Amino acid sequence: MTTALNTDTADETASGSASATGPAETIDMLRDQIDALDTAIINLVAERMRVSQRIQTTRINDGGTRVELGREREILNAYQATLGRQGAHLADALLQVCRGTR
Repeated sequence: MTTALNTDTADETASGSASATGPAETIDMLRDQIDALDTAIINLVAERMRVSQRIQTTRINDGGTRVELGREREILNAYQATLGRQGAHLADALLQVCRGTR
């Protein structure tokens, strides 16, 4: 699932190159963009949860463990490398949500 968002209008307005609008209109437009991004993130996390559940079920059915700590460390490192220290916190929260309970 891929979600594409059109940010041209908000970017142009924020930089002042689009038609003249006031700060309130710019903020509203940018908030709409954030709302669209949040919706996309929520949908992607829900999809990630489903895929993670399938992996966990497959691993358990094969006699393995539900969680693979080495793989989780790779994910934490990737988020941190891209987003900094807070990225690791975000990855940890995401992993906790996707781990579920059994």
